[in-house]
Amino acid sequence: MQIESVPQTFIWVNSLPLSNKGEPHTQEHLLITKGNKGRDLNTTEGMSLAFSNAFTSQAYTAYNFNTAAGGTVFYKLFEEYLDALLHPDYTDEEVHREVCNWGVAEDAATKQLKIEEKGSVYNEMKTGMNNPYAQVYDHMGRLLYGTTHPLSYNAGGNPADIRILNAADIKHFHDLNYHLGNMGAITALPKTMPLAAVLKETDQLLNRLQPKEEQKVYSNQIPAPNAAP
Repeated sequence: MQIESVPQTFIWVNSLPLSNKGEPHTQEHLLITKGNKGRDLNTTEGMSLAFSNAFTSQAYTAYNFNTAAGGTVFYKLFEEYLDALLHPDYTDEEVHREVCNWGVAEDAATKQLKIEEKGSVYNEMKTGMNNPYAQVYDHMGRLLYGTTHPLSYNAGGNPADIRILNAADIKHFHDLNYHLGNMGAITALPKTMPLAAVLKETDQLLNRLQPKEEQKVYSNQIPAPNAAP
């Protein structure tokens, strides 16, 4: 018996870091989980027999998903996914809570309340940078490229620098990187989805998401580290 393949796509965004604050990694967290669009996307996935994942590398951020619900659902999910990436609506407070903030926790041994640093991105990178291999890789980048090169910055974020990452930094990073001209996708579709129809549907949804009259002209100049937006 032949098993029909399911529609799937791998989307990437060229997203070189601007500092050691972890802008690419933080942006990944926010876009697909926060704001009404991020939460709606997760709800849609749950109703679409979909599986998704995302990760941040040094030079790009990747988002991928597939669905067993067929072509019509794939197009809907694809458009909703890109809309969340291109036009996020998370709040400044959501940025603050996702990045790094202070919270109250109970000491497991003494049961006493204490103040500790929280935030999904901060906690993830604090644990990750305790790994000796991560420390070696981080140091190698600076040895190879110096201290102010995009390939030497920590794309995930150094814990000390994550503490000063704010909503303005994230908005500036998104404006620089998240537009269709700086993105790409590799899509694999079953034979039941004809190529001509796929190209037509994709063209229409891309133009709905970023009409030509709304496209921006982006500078190819990388801002200096810690420069104001």
